[in-house]
Amino acid sequence: MNENRNKALNERIKNLRMIRTSAVIRNPLLLEAVGLCPVVAIASTLKSAVFLALVTALELIVCEVIASKFLKNVKRYLRVPVYFLIGTVIVYPIMYLVKRFVPSLSLEFGVFLPLMAVNSLLALHCERVAVKRTVKDSFLDAVSVAVSYGAVTVFAGFFREILGNGTLGGADLHLPVTFSLMLTPFGGLLVLGFCAALLKAYIYKKYPQSSPDRAFNTSEVRRSLHGSLRELMNDDFNPYDEGEDGTASNDADTVIRYERKKVSKPKKTKQEKAKKGKFKQKKPKTETKNKDKNKDETTKNEKLRETLNKIEMQERTYLDDFSDMLTDLENYKQKEENSDEKGGDGE
Repeated sequence: MNENRNKALNERIKNLRMIRTSAVIRNPLLLEAVGLCPVVAIASTLKSAVFLALVTALELIVCEVIASKFLKNVKRYLRVPVYFLIGTVIVYPIMYLVKRFVPSLSLEFGVFLPLMAVNSLLALHCERVAVKRTVKDSFLDAVSVAVSYGAVTVFAGFFREILGNGTLGGADLHLPVTFSLMLTPFGGLLVLGFCAALLKAYIYKKYPQSSPDRAFNTSEVRRSLHGSLRELMNDDFNPYDEGEDGTASNDADTVIRYERKKVSKPKKTKQEKAKKGKFKQKKPKTETKNKDKNKDETTKNEKLRETLNKIEMQERTYLDDFSDMLTDLENYKQKEENSDEKGGDGE
């Protein structure tokens, strides 16, 4: 009984932590700026904001559940188009119904309604959560993200309609002053900016160990480019750096290491191995013979290196050249930092 209670308690804590991370600490709209364009451009009234939140929630839930159930073993470059295809299947029937029964809302949305089929929020959370966890966890993440995204969207539409039109849900409030600027994209960005500042202050006060600025940390991407770009495209890459519970790991664990493929080196001679203790070096009979052997070995090694360099240059591509350029830039930057430190110590 106690074991079952502990398991249930741990599962509940894990779910609450996932909801907190997805909805608050990494709020998709305020802290990650994902799905920002429709809210800024469309959600200028309460009606349009509610409709936008409902369509986004439907897309998220359906897409994450399907991705978690069927797309875990599919390559990344094939999964992303599937997400957008699912979004298209969901949005286009809605678009037809809106044009048929609510033409005014269709005119208000304009081109942004079909563009919701390729919402970046779908690809982000499907790749971050759905293809790595169970269907239950994916559904929970989709619901928490949809609720947080919808709450911010509805608040923005509510606030902008009151200040911009002096109405609420189409009903006139008879306000003495209105600010039509709030109905423009600038007004939407202004409202979302104040909301983001308040949310950040709350996170820093309530959860000081969590950093909401990690959403804009691109160090993982920069470090990954030091490895082979071909490996980066083929391997699964986790730029969001999350553990099993949806929380971010430590900075020491965030470094994604992609080692470059090493070119096969020439085999070491017996004299080189003897220095490491693998073989006992035989004493040469005369010094002249020893010198001649060393010369022959050096010439052989040089020829072998030249042939290997030729083979390597033939097999190299522009990706390898770009990778070497990045490595040289990083080495130069490191030398500059070391020289600055030495100069500071000297002073």
